[in-house]
Amino acid sequence: MKKIKIKIYHLLLFFVVSLNFNNVFSFESSAKNVLLIDYYSNQILFAKNEREKIYPASMSKLMTLYILFDSLEKGIVDLDDKFSVSRNAYQKEGSTIYAELGTEISVKDLIRGIVVSSGNDACIIVAEALSGSELKFASQMNLFAKEMGLENSNFTNSSGLHDDNHFTTAEDLVKLAIRVIRDFPEYYEFFKEKTFSWNNITQYNRNNLLGKGLGIDGLKTGYTSKSGYGIIVSSEINDRRLIALISGLNSVESRTNEIKRLINYGYKGFKKYSIFKKNQIIDYSRVWKGKKENIPLVVSEDLDLLLDIPGRRAIKVEYKFIEPLYAPVNKGEIIGSINIFIPGKKNTELNLMAGEDSEKLNFFSGFMKSFDYLLFKDE
Repeated sequence: MKKIKIKIYHLLLFFVVSLNFNNVFSFESSAKNVLLIDYYSNQILFAKNEREKIYPASMSKLMTLYILFDSLEKGIVDLDDKFSVSRNAYQKEGSTIYAELGTEISVKDLIRGIVVSSGNDACIIVAEALSGSELKFASQMNLFAKEMGLENSNFTNSSGLHDDNHFTTAEDLVKLAIRVIRDFPEYYEFFKEKTFSWNNITQYNRNNLLGKGLGIDGLKTGYTSKSGYGIIVSSEINDRRLIALISGLNSVESRTNEIKRLINYGYKGFKKYSIFKKNQIIDYSRVWKGKKENIPLVVSEDLDLLLDIPGRRAIKVEYKFIEPLYAPVNKGEIIGSINIFIPGKKNTELNLMAGEDSEKLNFFSGFMKSFDYLLFKDE
């Protein structure tokens, strides 16, 4: 009879804790919603209410920019194309690039106006040019959101002005930011610009951490009276990139302090460990009526994890597999799974695979094996 065997894998991590790590035992944030992700591994380093509905304010402009970048990528528009300023755009409240009614602005300058000045008028100009109206553009935003797997988001406008039906989550916004960086690296460079001038008025990027020594090179701030102060940033230092979001704070100062703390925690609070190597042997499973009576069980892929001190001290690995296996067994066949448990973090799972083939015995050899089993099974 086949049985599922469950075992605990004793994982010993040898590490040296430097002085910089001595006080990094945990992290807390005063923000209502927080998410910190390692960009390249997609590993969640810290999360707080990441699936709770939030009003994204101007952080939702990332979707407007994504659609514009997509139109550029597909050749629908060019950076030098000019879009007209409608009365709707000219009269829109909130942050502005001071676009004059009836004038035209290039796509390149509209991107800068959205990224740097967070211009609501610039967003509406883009929406109307690409979709005919802001309402139709919002429908397009929701179609893109669905394609990206943003399951808890709904957009009703291009700028992020408050609407009870315009909402998202920290998790969805981080997914969107990752797609902006990954899909359009050539246009991501706009997020590094610190100033933008239009109509002889110079405005400074609301992301006040650009070039401040934390590796932050984008993305977007947001504020309304209903949302509070929020920011989503991307930071790259020494071949590591972090995506961090906080929202629901009560001042620019607290927003700045919290995002600094979060980014520092991401870099200083974690060390990278090789947990498993591809084809590493974890255990052996018996094979019934196979030419090989036992075959190794191996890990399906390399696994590197970023671990803070609590994670390194409390990591637990549990694996389960089928035994006995019935021949034939093919190398690479999935036999079981490995689960890695880290307190307070999302579990990681890998496949356990057969490390070798085991062909089926011929009839006579198989019969003798069965006969031996019946004779000696109780010994």
